[in-house]
Amino acid sequence: MLLFIAIAVISGLLLIRRSSEKNALRTAFILSVATLIGELTQDILLLNEGYDILNILPLHLCNIGIFVNLLASITPGKLRSFFAEVSLVLILPGSLGALLFPDWTYRPFWSAISMLCFFTHTLIVFVPLLFFVRNIARVNFKHFWYPYLFLALVTPPVYFLDRKYGLNYFFLMYPSEDSPLKWIFNITGEKFYLAGLVLLVTLMLLVSYSVCIAVRKIFKK
Repeated sequence: MLLFIAIAVISGLLLIRRSSEKNALRTAFILSVATLIGELTQDILLLNEGYDILNILPLHLCNIGIFVNLLASITPGKLRSFFAEVSLVLILPGSLGALLFPDWTYRPFWSAISMLCFFTHTLIVFVPLLFFVRNIARVNFKHFWYPYLFLALVTPPVYFLDRKYGLNYFFLMYPSEDSPLKWIFNITGEKFYLAGLVLLVTLMLLVSYSVCIAVRKIFKK
């Protein structure tokens, strides 16, 4: 599945790099709406299985990324640049991590839920790459505070819900199994787990910015 996703993403980027910015933004909007429909379909299926609605709210980073991508495709000027860059350096690594360390492997591979999870996360990875290829996301170390501002706005209410209702959105309470978050938890322990998450996010952002800037310089040459 990862090989298929990689081929699909690369093929899509090769096509989109030749299109106009207007068509690229239209494509980003359509794909973001398709992702939202996929997410809603998945939630309906889970509700039919008896899941509590509190446990399937769109409050994980990948879910919120759907709305970030939508905003990046419809907002003008600096707002578009802000959301596109946040999507690229923050949302994309999170979605890529979900594909590499999926938490839906307890289900059969060909189940509808598994296929929808692969579908939505693939689009959440593809759209920010589209922004990057079309230079809509103008990545610059001067903007390093962008993702921190975004997290400062969205994390407190998510943390409040987690604490109040015993949830685990953003994996703020405990890590998902068999993921790098579990490694962080084993090193820091429960007491310093959140501090470990902050450090992990900072390291991830440093890597994201460095890779994006290096790739852009290489392609300019």
